[in-house]
Amino acid sequence: MDAAVRNALAQRTDLARAKQQIAISDTNVALAKNNVLPDVRLQASYLTNGLGGTELLRNGFLGPVTGQEFVAYGDVLRQLFVSNYPTWTIGVNVSYPLGRSADEANYARTRLEREQNGERLRSAEFKVVREVRQAGFQLEQNRQRIETTRLARELSEQRLDAEQKRFEVGMSTNFNVIQAQRDLAVARNSELQAQLDYEQAWINFQTVQKVGGTSATTVTTGNGTATVGTTTTPSGAQVTTVTGTGGPGGN
Repeated sequence: MDAAVRNALAQRTDLARAKQQIAISDTNVALAKNNVLPDVRLQASYLTNGLGGTELLRNGFLGPVTGQEFVAYGDVLRQLFVSNYPTWTIGVNVSYPLGRSADEANYARTRLEREQNGERLRSAEFKVVREVRQAGFQLEQNRQRIETTRLARELSEQRLDAEQKRFEVGMSTNFNVIQAQRDLAVARNSELQAQLDYEQAWINFQTVQKVGGTSATTVTTGNGTATVGTTTTPSGAQVTTVTGTGGPGGN
């Protein structure tokens, strides 16, 4: 039973979806938490320039022009590589919202959704454990029914054999023999019903675990949809179940 519970907790598709939803919620919480932090940005830039063309020569800063000098394109490239005229800037930009902000509200909402998803997962796990244990309990009950009905059938066979022997020697009546035959038929039917119930309980026990023991195919027709499932029972038999819903054309 414990192995079946562990298998169901690891393999159930509904639990897998719930765990995936929790992983998504964790990502949303981390993103929302990052959005409420102060926004700090460091900006830096560095430029180098080159001057070319005809340069006027003056006598002093604002003095008269005394001549001119031509700077070629190659000299401009040299100025760029040796950084004769560098320009650089650096700055820090810090922003922080005052009071309650939409980011804080979103952060609170994502944390609440994460807690809700965690509660849903725990509730689903409790439900899975309960379903598996109930199915296992039902399986064990049906197994014990097989033993009980088998003993009842053997006793009915012995009683019929005894009545036939007594009838042969004149110590019993035809009515008692027929009654013993009827009781044997009822006992055999009860045994077969117990075996059938055990097979169905085994199918249910495997289904609640959602493992490879059950395969299903959905077929869509003009009259609705039908799900065909095949399960291998303990006796090796292939049991096929068909469930469906009717459409406009019928059921």
